[in-house]
Amino acid sequence: MSLNIMIVEDQPYVAHATKLLLGGDPSIGVIETFTTADEVRGALAQGGETWGLILLDLVVPGAVGMSLAAHIRDCGLASTTCILTGTYKEEYVAAARRDGFRGYIPKAATTEAVVEGLRSILSGHRVFPPDEVPRGTAEMVILTPRQQAVMAMVGKGLTSKEIAKSLNLTPGTVDNHIQASVYALGAKNRAEATMRALALGLITLD
Repeated sequence: MSLNIMIVEDQPYVAHATKLLLGGDPSIGVIETFTTADEVRGALAQGGETWGLILLDLVVPGAVGMSLAAHIRDCGLASTTCILTGTYKEEYVAAARRDGFRGYIPKAATTEAVVEGLRSILSGHRVFPPDEVPRGTAEMVILTPRQQAVMAMVGKGLTSKEIAKSLNLTPGTVDNHIQASVYALGAKNRAEATMRALALGLITLD
């Protein structure tokens, strides 16, 4: 069954770029863009169950703060909605977690992080920034669930081959996840990336 996607975005170039990021996935059906809160409310009133995934920018005409997100939540669609926005506030992220949203991806994250985040969302995962991040430093860091799993194993001293065997991946794929994590964390190497991931609460070594 195809996944119909609602993109809530009032900047045409951003909506177009998001469609391009999603393009090529055979599981995706209709992708439709809505540019105002009123358009979204109208579409949901006609049939919220139509949409398998909603990508929501918080800042569109007719929306203030989390108001449109709250309306979507009240429609019972939080679990199919990922907030994809340029607005980053810890209280918004916390509210999205609490209310059962699929994710919260800041547009200011790296392109790779946004792409990986969207892929994880499409795979059924929840994707959020860390709970507590020092302001003005790494507040936009996002690691996908797979990257978190790989980096946790790196932190435990496993080699790429050992990680690959454990996760049923190829060593090359493991190295790609490590490199993406190093880049997303602004680190110089895997050791530094592991330390930063630990400091941000993205991984644990339990």
